[in-house]
Amino acid sequence: MIKSSKIAIGAALAGAFVLGATVIAFSSAQQSAPAEDMQSHSPAYTPAANLDTAFSDLEEEDIRKIVRNYLMTNPEIIIEAVNAYSAREQLRAETQANDVAAANLGALLDPATSYVTGKNPGKAKVAVVEMYDYHCGYCKRATPFIKDIVKKDADVKVVFRELPILHEESGYAAAVSLGARDQSKFIELHFAMMDASGILTKDRVAALAKKEGVDISKIETRIEQPDISAAISGNHDIAAQMGVDGTPTFIVAAIDGSYVEVVSGFRPDELKEKIAAAKKASK
Repeated sequence: MIKSSKIAIGAALAGAFVLGATVIAFSSAQQSAPAEDMQSHSPAYTPAANLDTAFSDLEEEDIRKIVRNYLMTNPEIIIEAVNAYSAREQLRAETQANDVAAANLGALLDPATSYVTGKNPGKAKVAVVEMYDYHCGYCKRATPFIKDIVKKDADVKVVFRELPILHEESGYAAAVSLGARDQSKFIELHFAMMDASGILTKDRVAALAKKEGVDISKIETRIEQPDISAAISGNHDIAAQMGVDGTPTFIVAAIDGSYVEVVSGFRPDELKEKIAAAKKASK
């Protein structure tokens, strides 16, 4: 975010001087262009029409002063330019994310590379795909919201997708949670790790797994299988295409593809609005 702001400010400052720079550049071009070149580009050109548009060094310096003084007198222009740039970039990023999510909706909803659940997932009209990291504080804050959907809304199914990006230990936790599917213990271990605070070391994950009735020794063997790493790598690939570099990220979609929207971060009110819109679109 800081990097984007610096780019925006730089772009605004550069754009603020474009008028003066354009005038000066045009002056230089006119000064250096040979007469025959002018004639070749304009058949109606005659020496009588050759107006002197070149500026002296003193005049160019005056132009620079005018631009600078205007900006100093009206600094809000720079803020307006930064805001306009930021708005355009945000719209571009949102459009890209939505388009990529829509194009990859089949992969995002695929139960072979994720975990799908809900009150009645087989008849759900809407899917909420969550991309998360077990060390993400906002993902943990979103957990009660997700639990509520799973328990109460028969029209919505939840698709859990691992996106380990925050800690080295995140990758191991993600692999173990996917491995727990074979023991029908994914959801129990998932919520246990989401409810846990601090770094999820192997020992801590093993302790949580044991508490939830998961055979960690079997999982240690299971996570060595290529499909586990492939599922996680696939999530990273789609996230990169969407321009997503943070968690949680939610994709709210009508199952029939009539509605697909990406929500970055945990914004419950916006998520509720998107879910309602997806339900309406799917009717």
